[in-house]
Amino acid sequence: MEYCTRDHITDLLLEDYVTVAEQKNPGIVERTIAAVSGEVTAMLAWRYVTPLPAVPDLLRYITSVIAAYRIVQAITSLVDTEGSTNNEWLPLQQQWKRVTAQLDDIAAGRLRLPPPAQELNTDREEASVAVVTRPPLFDRRGF
Repeated sequence: MEYCTRDHITDLLLEDYVTVAEQKNPGIVERTIAAVSGEVTAMLAWRYVTPLPAVPDLLRYITSVIAAYRIVQAITSLVDTEGSTNNEWLPLQQQWKRVTAQLDDIAAGRLRLPPPAQELNTDREEASVAVVTRPPLFDRRGF
């Protein structure tokens, strides 16, 4: 099960970077998404039943950032350096550090994924309360 798509990657990277990565290494985006999704599933398998019934937004974001970071890493080495303040990859690098820490926290149980949203049954009547008790032992007549 893949936790993100190419569209999620292009939300983090310009389409031009994704295109260049695909030109240098055809199929890298799909392979990277599949690899990262597999790694995330392996980390979650200790605490959660996988595959998940629905992908939480947090998990989708974590997977997208890690995949985007690896795609950029495939075309440039600047993503690993913080040497200059002009490094355009610094925000992605900081996001990558943050989401890998979050993923470690999820795997360790310090952070929990939200439960899947329950679908509402529209055919169901509104909830009501009925109080049922035994007949009273004493009443106006006595025993």
